[in-house]
Amino acid sequence: MRCIPSLLAPFLLLLLVGCVSTGPEPTQVDSERAAEANARLGLGYIMNGNYEVALDKLKIALGFNPDSVNANHYMGELYRRLGRPLEAEKYYTIAIAKMEKDDSLLHNNFGIFLCSQGRVAEGVAQFQAVLDNPVYAQRAETYDNIGYCYQQHGDLPRAEESYRQALKYNPRLIKSLLAMARLTFDSGKFLSTRAYLQRYGEVGEESAAILWLGIRAELALADYPRAREMGERLVRDFPASDEAIQYQNMRKP
Repeated sequence: MRCIPSLLAPFLLLLLVGCVSTGPEPTQVDSERAAEANARLGLGYIMNGNYEVALDKLKIALGFNPDSVNANHYMGELYRRLGRPLEAEKYYTIAIAKMEKDDSLLHNNFGIFLCSQGRVAEGVAQFQAVLDNPVYAQRAETYDNIGYCYQQHGDLPRAEESYRQALKYNPRLIKSLLAMARLTFDSGKFLSTRAYLQRYGEVGEESAAILWLGIRAELALADYPRAREMGERLVRDFPASDEAIQYQNMRKP
């Protein structure tokens, strides 16, 4: 991340100040600044996949200020990515408790974590806290997260409603378009599947899975020429895919 070099220099200066025994004791403001600098460094390393260094930076941040919302938040996110849910929840919970003003990203990430643990109602409550912020811009993505949470745990009607809400805010949101195409196919609404795939085709990249879904929808609608044309693209563009093999096997007498 481009912000890392600009944060590193002041952080090193703060460390040097702390090492001078003849100078004044660091102030609370100094400690808070050092905590935030290290928290941001930790986040940068998380985003780059360097989790070992990220952990070191976040521990330093919490050493300067154990109440840092960002340091606790990023520590929770790190442990979530490491597959350690107990530690992740511990730090997310601390961050939420120390939060002095709404933090939409924190609520969103905690919601994703809770949903991954099967705690749907709690996860959706965190997403709702994001939506309760009237100036939050990424409402479509939040509704998409709610839809995915419901879908992963079998509540398909609520998932569909949430994806529809997402598409009201952003009609070109790829994740929600694809989710709706699959949901409508599974529920036998093949005309809707066709419509969502057409909308997806305007913004997303074609893949073997997308073509195979479209082929099956067109066959269900008895539009055999359209299904055959999509099948030819599938075999031509993705010849080694499982979907292409399934299509060719289906065509054998």
